[in-house]
Amino acid sequence: MTLDDLINQVAVDVPDAPLMTVSDQIKRSARDLCTEADAWVQTGYAVVGATTDYPQVIANDGEPLRVIALFDGDSEVPATKYRQVSPRVVEFARTPENDLLTGKVACRPTPGDTPPAEVLERWGEAMADGARWRLLLMPQPWRDAQLAAYYEQRFRSAITDAKRLSRLGHNQARNRVRARSFL
Repeated sequence: MTLDDLINQVAVDVPDAPLMTVSDQIKRSARDLCTEADAWVQTGYAVVGATTDYPQVIANDGEPLRVIALFDGDSEVPATKYRQVSPRVVEFARTPENDLLTGKVACRPTPGDTPPAEVLERWGEAMADGARWRLLLMPQPWRDAQLAAYYEQRFRSAITDAKRLSRLGHNQARNRVRARSFL
């Protein structure tokens, strides 16, 4: 799914809205979704300058938000051994062995940008719902507060689902539990 596909989907429901406005609202919804729910997690290099006084959290694309996991070589750094002071700054209780740490970092798109294709594919419908919600609340001829409330509820529900999936490690498989025997 691409940004153009999302714009076309939203334009069907809000036909009088300018396409640039639709695009801006989709990007805003994508940023909100990623900020609130860790919907975009990057794996790879996570911290540079870990052995210095000012280690920095990095992201390949977008803006880093939260460190989800850190690895110093092959061993995981326990969350009790570091503290994230701000989205880009982390402090360590004990200096790591390596200067460059790998891990998982939750990110969000920079303002006016979109997340990568895999995030758009997974959460595109939620982003479209968020855009519809905001567009339908604008003081314009296409305003429809009741329909906006419906799309807001869908967007909030998608944020809840994304939060749940992020806590499960973005694993969508269901846990299999053997039912207890009755007798």
